[in-house]
Amino acid sequence: MRSMKLRAIMLCIATALTLGLSHTAAQACTKIIAGENVYGKYNCQFTAFCEGWCYYDCTCADMFPGYSCDNVLVEAGFILGDSPKCIN
Repeated sequence: MRSMKLRAIMLCIATALTLGLSHTAAQACTKIIAGENVYGKYNCQFTAFCEGWCYYDCTCADMFPGYSCDNVLVEAGFILGDSPKCIN
């Protein structure tokens, strides 16, 4: 029975460490994100980390006719929005 308790405690410690480390790693913001998709090319520079979000300043090039930089960024998985108060 003692061995079972020790294993359970070790499993709980390992789980807590894994969750803690993965949470820290998930908060890391990439300094530069660049790529392209069907709408065009994008290049984004990290500007700030605020309220749990990474903020970028992006430029677009070679866009498909009729599409904007917003279309390129949304297709790339970015969420468009205003800067929060903690950045200003």
